[in-house]
Amino acid sequence: MLNKINRLSLLLFFVSILVIAQNNSIKVGNVFPGEIDLGGFNLSEDSIIEINGVGTSLDEWNEYLKYYAWILETDSRKVIWSSEKCDDYSDENGDYDIEEKLKLKSGNYEVYFSAGAKANKYFTFNLGAIQGLIGGRKSDIKKYRDEYFINVSGKNGIFEKRKPFQLVNDLNKDAIVTIIRVGDSEKIEKRFSVEDDTDVKIYGIGEGVKKQFYDFGFIYNVSHNKKVWMFNRDDASQAGGGKKNIVQKAVVTLKKGSYYVVFKSDDSHSFDEWNVLPPNDPQHWGIVVSLVDENDRKNIAPFNENDIVEPVLEMIRVEEDEHLSKGLSLSKSMKIRILSIGEGYKSLADYGWIINADTKEIVWKMNHRDTEYAGGARKNRMVDETIRLDAGNYIVNYVTDDSHNYDDWNAAPPFDEERWGITIWTINKKDRKNVKTFNSKNYKSKNLITKITKVGDDEKLVKRFKLFAESDVRIIAFGERDGNDLADYAWITDEDGNTVWEMKYRETSHAGGAKKNRLFNEVVKLKAGKYKLHYKTDDSHSYEEWNSTPPDNPQMYGVTLLYEK
Repeated sequence: MLNKINRLSLLLFFVSILVIAQNNSIKVGNVFPGEIDLGGFNLSEDSIIEINGVGTSLDEWNEYLKYYAWILETDSRKVIWSSEKCDDYSDENGDYDIEEKLKLKSGNYEVYFSAGAKANKYFTFNLGAIQGLIGGRKSDIKKYRDEYFINVSGKNGIFEKRKPFQLVNDLNKDAIVTIIRVGDSEKIEKRFSVEDDTDVKIYGIGEGVKKQFYDFGFIYNVSHNKKVWMFNRDDASQAGGGKKNIVQKAVVTLKKGSYYVVFKSDDSHSFDEWNVLPPNDPQHWGIVVSLVDENDRKNIAPFNENDIVEPVLEMIRVEEDEHLSKGLSLSKSMKIRILSIGEGYKSLADYGWIINADTKEIVWKMNHRDTEYAGGARKNRMVDETIRLDAGNYIVNYVTDDSHNYDDWNAAPPFDEERWGITIWTINKKDRKNVKTFNSKNYKSKNLITKITKVGDDEKLVKRFKLFAESDVRIIAFGERDGNDLADYAWITDEDGNTVWEMKYRETSHAGGAKKNRLFNEVVKLKAGKYKLHYKTDDSHSYEEWNSTPPDNPQMYGVTLLYEK
């Protein structure tokens, strides 16, 4: 009879044999469509591994579903083997056996197994859909998925099982920023500062269709309030799996300053769950920023909060059907930077503009032709430019329509959704002391003679005014075109009832928004005397009752008279 010591020794021997057996073999599989299973291993020297298992390609469902496997080399992120390259593989309906021997160099490797679709145009991953395809109850589906797997094994003492997450974490341990394995509906931000110009390399994987990106990353310089790099088609290539999987590789120079690195995802297709085939490198769903030259490590520093430049004016996070305005007073001429993010394809539905508070002249406007892509849906547009304004008073405006705006997006939001609206900074920090804001609604221009504004439907309004001397008068009149005439318009009569000025279509220009919006903005000379200012509208398209896109400065719809300096 074996004594206790011998029994314990025998038990330890069998346990060690079991551990060795478990350590030189990996099994991955057992997935529902939209899932991945993964493992990792290390080869201490060049060696042969064996791969066994079963996959399937279900052509009877129009190739929308398959179970398959692949192996990545950890350091290079290259696919060095795929089950679809097996001799027995076919796109035809049915299972295929996986029996491979593969000679690999020493190093780290990751093993992946997934079930998924090539496109999600007709196929949605949910329990009901899968039951409809294969029939049966949930227990039958579990049994069905158990049929597909691969087992990877190698020689004892050479092949060693590793945790796949740890392999990738170790790979990126020296990166400046690592944002990986991003799930649905996430916005992850990491910060750092650069003390001298430094070259960095970017590696990221996300989701994009044509010129639109839904899961994407960007780098933002807070010292200059400027996006310096974003997922883009110039750097992008297909990342394997579904066509919308995009891999980005780039090298950029970061100037001295402080930076945010941000990765955003929408509500589907991420490391949480894939609605088409996952990319070849699913763990890097996100963005990694690392040094090109390790000698530049000395340039990287903790984020410097003092580098953040606060705006002098902002109207942001603007929601639907808003028209916001703020006054901006400059005591000297200066350069300002304007960032305005809005919506539009050929024309803009959400946009900003600036007018001279005294002359009502538009001094800056967000025009579609000057915009660039703002990330997310293609209709997200932005203008980021520097202009010079003379000393004076200005009204900054921003308007939205009834859809796709902050906190209520009907498509993917832009890279910086928090700044949906308009933001202004001074270029020179010292100029901040020369800038003040004021309540635009209470502002009255010293040049104002009289006005009839915010005019509604079916109005016929009159205001009297008097000039004590012959004067140059600026007339700013908005109206509505009706063929080659005007349906909404203004005119001036003298004390005898004679018309001394009338708004005529041929003398107007486009007022922004719908083509029928018209604007007269000219100076006329009027003699000293008493006058009446008239404004008339028809039964549609007027202030707050627009039947198409309103003009710029909709609050001025009507007519305004100003003394011209």
